[in-house]
Amino acid sequence: MAMDGLALVFFLAVVVEKIVEIFKDVVYAIPIFPDKFRPLTLELLSLAFGLILAFQSGINALELLDVKIMDPQIGIGITGLVIGKGSNFAHDFFHTFSKNTKSLSR
Repeated sequence: MAMDGLALVFFLAVVVEKIVEIFKDVVYAIPIFPDKFRPLTLELLSLAFGLILAFQSGINALELLDVKIMDPQIGIGITGLVIGKGSNFAHDFFHTFSKNTKSLSR
């Protein structure tokens, strides 16, 4: 089950990347929008979409990794941030996290 959940996190991260890619053209097409704010706007859109998808799907990556926390909403929020940062970040996050948990369990 954990692997299915992690696959869902990666899938949602790819979905967010594609959605933001669509909005990128819109953000860069607005002539009155200052150039220095465009990357930040895309980053905020990405994080917002990641949080929305995580809360709507109820996916909690910390729970999938057997990390015990008192409030599952915190885990869903962290998952949303991971999803919002994209699939490369999600891969790096889980790869690093799984290596750290394996070394701690020895």
